[in-house]
Amino acid sequence: MQIQVNLLPGTKKAGKSSRSASFSLGSAFQGFGSKVKDPWLLGAAGSVVAAFAVVGVLFTSQQASAGELATRLDRAVRDSARLTTVLEARRKVTAEKDSVERQVSIIRTIDDNRYIWAHLLDEISAALPSYTWLTSVEQTSTATLPPGARPVDVEPKGKAKAAAKAAADSAAVQDSVIINQPVAFKVVGQTIDMQALTQFMKDLESSPFVKLVRLVKSEIVVVDTKDVTQFEIEAEYEVPSKDLLTTEPLVVPVR
Repeated sequence: MQIQVNLLPGTKKAGKSSRSASFSLGSAFQGFGSKVKDPWLLGAAGSVVAAFAVVGVLFTSQQASAGELATRLDRAVRDSARLTTVLEARRKVTAEKDSVERQVSIIRTIDDNRYIWAHLLDEISAALPSYTWLTSVEQTSTATLPPGARPVDVEPKGKAKAAAKAAADSAAVQDSVIINQPVAFKVVGQTIDMQALTQFMKDLESSPFVKLVRLVKSEIVVVDTKDVTQFEIEAEYEVPSKDLLTTEPLVVPVR
């Protein structure tokens, strides 16, 4: 007769439990294998499981991509708003700069044109010979109006006035003035010497400010019981060479 003493408590029970667990799993698989014997059904089940796994992976990656795109979109919207403000400020500065440049150009043009008649009258006076006098000096070409101006003596009325106002409102006014505008003038005078008239025309033609001098009409008239020759000369203003003009700054003394 032999007596066995278990010096490790729980060993026997653990063995039993492990054997029972292995037996239960094995029996379960054996039972499932014994119940499902069609390989196509097993393949379909595996495909479904794999499809769910792939869908899960794709969903996770799409969620990550969507989050990244949303972040980039927010950043792009902020950058767009900031750049819009910068571009609007730049556009305003550019418009102001262009407006100032146009105004300066107009001022320079007016400054260049305002001395035309001063030069012409000076040259006519210097070329006038003895025994010759002038009765009139007038401009024959059309004077250029300032930007946006229109003649006041041609004021439309009624429907024509409304149409002219609508056309003026729709048309853009150009801030520009013609530089060195063409100026044609007429000189009417009298002389008692035809040679003096010929010399007067030659001196005018030699002036750097006058060109195309021509005699339009000459006739004998009676002035104070004396016969004199009345003449009419036409000419045009000529832009002189810059070498002939000297400009000096205007200095105003301050007290």
